[in-house]
Amino acid sequence: MIRFGALFWLALVVAAGFVTFKVKYAVQDLEDELNRVKKQTVAEQQEIRVLSAEWTYLNQPERLAELNRRFLQLAPIGPKQLQQKVEDIPLRPLPAPAPPDMLIAKAEPPTPPTAAPVPVDAAAAVVPPPLPNGMSALAALTIGQASAGELPAASASPKSIPAKPAAVRFAKVAASPPRSLDELFSQVAETR
Repeated sequence: MIRFGALFWLALVVAAGFVTFKVKYAVQDLEDELNRVKKQTVAEQQEIRVLSAEWTYLNQPERLAELNRRFLQLAPIGPKQLQQKVEDIPLRPLPAPAPPDMLIAKAEPPTPPTAAPVPVDAAAAVVPPPLPNGMSALAALTIGQASAGELPAASASPKSIPAKPAAVRFAKVAASPPRSLDELFSQVAETR
């Protein structure tokens, strides 16, 4: 029985010694990391002080005035440079007029056909390939994702051609640029 007790106490002492060494080295690692962080904090604070001193030097009014005199030649704003009224502010120049076909304001809806539609043979009907992302044929041509040969053939079938083409209204182009905001607003109101 004595041997069993001695073995138990011996195992307990070895385990306690192992745990003690493990805790000791863990604490040393934490102290090393804490010292490393403290050194890094001191270095960052010193760098902040150096940078703030540089910033103070670079923003000295005498130095900025000398740089302005040497490179920019800026002067204070005079009262004549300030605009007194809204009418004094010049408007932007009008852009170059677009070709007439680009000035389409609104297309009126097509009227229903007066003639009876031409029956289309179901066997002769061609199912067009779907365009990407549900875009129209004109958009596919414009973007370059389809060529004229790849467009759906159904758009040229007699069933889809209306009897009367849609009437198109063109927007008015201003003859002269507006001289004030009131004139600009009145021109915009006239076009609507």
